Amino acid sequence: MRAFSALLLCIISPVIFAEVRTTLDRYSVTAADTLLLTLEATDQIEQRPDFSVLDADFRLQSSQKVIISSHTSATRDVKTRWHLQLKPRSTGTLRIPPIRLGDELSEPLEVQVNGRPQPSAQRSERFMDSQISQDQLYSHAQLLLTARLLQRTPVDENITFGAPVLPDALVLTLDAPERHIIERDGTPWHVLEQTFALYPSSAGLHTLTDASVLVDGSPANAPEQRNTFDIEVLPAAHQNSLGYWLPAERLTLTENWQPPGNLQPGDSFTRELKLTALGLPADALPNLFSSDNDSFFAQLIDVSLTEQPTRQGLVSTRIERVRIEPLGPGLLTLPSIDLHWWNTLADRADTLTLPTRTLEVHLPSLPEGSRQDSATAINTPASSPAEPLYIALTGLGLLCLISSGGWFYSHRQLQRLQARDQPQNETEKQQHEQQVRLSSQRAERNTFQALTIACQQNDADTARLRLIEWSQNFWPEYPVNNLDDVCEAAHSQAFSFLVLDLDHHRQQSPYTWQGDLLLEAIEALRNRRRRNDSPPLSGSHETRASLPLAS
Repeated sequence: MRAFSALLLCIISPVIFAEVRTTLDRYSVTAADTLLLTLEATDQIEQRPDFSVLDADFRLQSSQKVIISSHTSATRDVKTRWHLQLKPRSTGTLRIPPIRLGDELSEPLEVQVNGRPQPSAQRSERFMDSQISQDQLYSHAQLLLTARLLQRTPVDENITFGAPVLPDALVLTLDAPERHIIERDGTPWHVLEQTFALYPSSAGLHTLTDASVLVDGSPANAPEQRNTFDIEVLPAAHQNSLGYWLPAERLTLTENWQPPGNLQPGDSFTRELKLTALGLPADALPNLFSSDNDSFFAQLIDVSLTEQPTRQGLVSTRIERVRIEPLGPGLLTLPSIDLHWWNTLADRADTLTLPTRTLEVHLPSLPEGSRQDSATAINTPASSPAEPLYIALTGLGLLCLISSGGWFYSHRQLQRLQARDQPQNETEKQQHEQQVRLSSQRAERNTFQALTIACQQNDADTARLRLIEWSQNFWPEYPVNNLDDVCEAAHSQAFSFLVLDLDHHRQQSPYTWQGDLLLEAIEALRNRRRRNDSPPLSGSHETRASLPLAS
């Protein structure tokens, strides 16, 4: 009968445990060693398994989840792997029970633990049993530490946790302390639990010190009595050309905008870009706005950063609102946005893309007054010949009548042709002037935008070059080739002083130059020009360009 049961178990077991692969790094250890248990399921499992079944014989020191994906021409295989670090609680033959991953169970294993068991913390009235999400991660990636205090009596309200300590790491509290009751070895324990997120910045081997227990705000356990964890921080896996490094569990990029139906040069609309990340602080999210384009003028209106702590980690959002104004008719192309990031769950590089958007920019219509004047000129009939002329011609005779009549007829025909062609010439002239004006505005705005960035970044060398380029477009009637020509074209003593100050700092101490005063003076010149110029064409407008510094 026993042999039949064993045979039946051998037949059934592969069916039950076929989808979960379970391995140990060692099957014989001492009581002071740490075991590495690996569970691998042939599917993508989002929900964290229940590891509490291990508490009877093992202490779970850390757990790490890895998503493994492989592609072929016809199929896509996904696996979920968990790495668990276990510390034996006793000696002898210990059993690792089945653990449910999704709809499947792992295979039970046995491990032999030798030596003397370490003093059991459960024999005391209070002990810490904290857990970390993983013991190996990339720099600036998220490490979760769940601080757990267990005691036999209810946990008082005046007991809280102090933050854990990890060198060169940002530490954030994700939730408020939570109280509940668990049962271990048939004994109920009162638990105080709180989750912290840590973001290490320096690579290497570091020691993570567990959260401290505070009673009325004062430490109840000395630093040497707190648990420690060995953490390996890996350097950034890659560097992109823009200089940012995004190790996150999840990243999404969306947009929200509504361009006008009949878009013309001078019109504007607002585009909202939203970047959301799980496992990164908000200040680590990169800029999405880009102004390097000749077909439109773009201005960053507002940037909003928010952070929402959850038990799964920190959810951060960056929202940018950008005003876009086309500079000429034709196709307006908003370039695609590509973000290169590192998927910490799959441990691979990924690219997040917002595709290119294309809009049609229509030619601006002529002012209403010009169309009415043209229509009036075209529809105005020519005056009829004067009656006295015919009376005079009758008296001069037949020869005078023929010669004078022919001359008069030719003269009237010439006037009619001139009157007919005049509105068309005026229309063509206005359209040409309008195209020249739009081209001039585009060149001046682009060079002013580049000059604004140089002044805001306090870059003296770049500001000098951009100032000369802008002056050539702002004063096209002057030959501007150097800073002296800029001062002569400006006819402003205060502006000339600021230009000379720029040149002095550029030659003596370029890193101490501040560009805010020069930028204010340039904006004053543009505003004065705007007030003195005639009103712009219908539908066009110009707004002060103020670009924030790139973070």
